[in-house]
Amino acid sequence: MLKEERQNFILNHVKKNGIIRVSDVTEVLDVTEMTIRRDLKELENKNKLKRIHGGAKYIDDLTERESSHQEKLHMNMEYKIIIAKKVSNLIKDNDTVFIGAGSTLELVSNYLDNKKCKIVTNSLFLFNKIYDKENIESILVGGRIRKVTGAFVGNFSDNIVESLHFKSAFIGVNGINYNNAYTYNEQEGELQKLALDNSVHKYLVADHTKIGKEDFYSFYNIDEIQAVISDDKISNDKLPILKEYTDII
Repeated sequence: MLKEERQNFILNHVKKNGIIRVSDVTEVLDVTEMTIRRDLKELENKNKLKRIHGGAKYIDDLTERESSHQEKLHMNMEYKIIIAKKVSNLIKDNDTVFIGAGSTLELVSNYLDNKKCKIVTNSLFLFNKIYDKENIESILVGGRIRKVTGAFVGNFSDNIVESLHFKSAFIGVNGINYNNAYTYNEQEGELQKLALDNSVHKYLVADHTKIGKEDFYSFYNIDEIQAVISDDKISNDKLPILKEYTDII
């Protein structure tokens, strides 16, 4: 197969699926990994795709930048409400929980009813929704704020979370693919990892559009959490793969 044909195959695959793995292409095209990696490098230099560990992902204007908090508020709202209700059902009276940043997790505050609990968060937006609720003891983890997500991050934030322990942690993600959970920013990822490590019960929240996707920073292994909390629209080809690593709520 000529190089042009090979690279067209790669581009068509990555446009259709969003991601391509070197190992998959070498089997289909019967070429060496070195050849495919060279093709991926050339295509990246032409801004046709973006190389990631083990392969490449498709470039478009929406995925190559981080969506703002305001934009995320209006994405997949019906699924976010379903997930937020599931999260609230897992929080019991007298629980101490960590709830991370994210537009889905902000909605949890609407469904806690009169549960008496302690919520620790690094999300300014969530804190603003719960700080005056009499039934909730709220603790905001301070630090350096990321304005695009309203999340506090950095060494100061990490040191606080590292010293705390939670019954449960609920963490949002930008993508889940095979055994990896992804986020856009490495500082947010590091804090999320600390919160999960210090929790008895570990949960990730992700609507079906995030299953099978990757982002810049992989911060946790899926087989180390209790469950992924999602909606019922995960596709039949992705559902069995996710179930290999954890439960789905």
